[in-house]
Amino acid sequence: MDYRLLFRLIGERLADRTTWVLAFVVGTLINLYGQLLVPWFRGSFDPVTDFIIEYEIRPALTVFSVFLAYAFPVFVGIYSAVTARYKNRRMESVAKLPDSCPNPVFRAESSGRIAEAGSDTRRFLEKYGVQYAQNILGEELWARIASNQPMADRPTIYFEPHQAAYVVAHAPSENQEINVYLARLPKALETVPRD
Repeated sequence: MDYRLLFRLIGERLADRTTWVLAFVVGTLINLYGQLLVPWFRGSFDPVTDFIIEYEIRPALTVFSVFLAYAFPVFVGIYSAVTARYKNRRMESVAKLPDSCPNPVFRAESSGRIAEAGSDTRRFLEKYGVQYAQNILGEELWARIASNQPMADRPTIYFEPHQAAYVVAHAPSENQEINVYLARLPKALETVPRD
């Protein structure tokens, strides 16, 4: 178990304003129900006076019961949110990949039109006016990728406008689109012929 991650998730939840708003709303409703409505249902004609008398007789227990009504939703909210995020941490990191990857990562339709891209990739594509996978991969390579032909090796491209070479990987997605991953080669490894 990754305790540092757990403490980070708990800290994020405690820093989230909605945790405290929810605790205030739910805690107030619990207190109104428990401290005022229940005594009224049981026949008390003045539950507010009964609460004040209860506070005078047992102040520590009364304050603790009010506090507990506010603390309960905080603990339940933190537990449920942290448990869900901890269990789904792998999916969360995969979902963040396109935005955190320093190399271009995008999803294209079979026609080559780029359907999705992370924020950094989107800026990269817009900078060079790339709207279709063919604009960066070339017609021939895109045709091979789109036809799902097996490739014996990882193709390498040289993207002239960026003056960089990339190794190209791809994988089909569930909705007939194709995920394309470009990994930039260091200058010393660039072996792609430049016309």
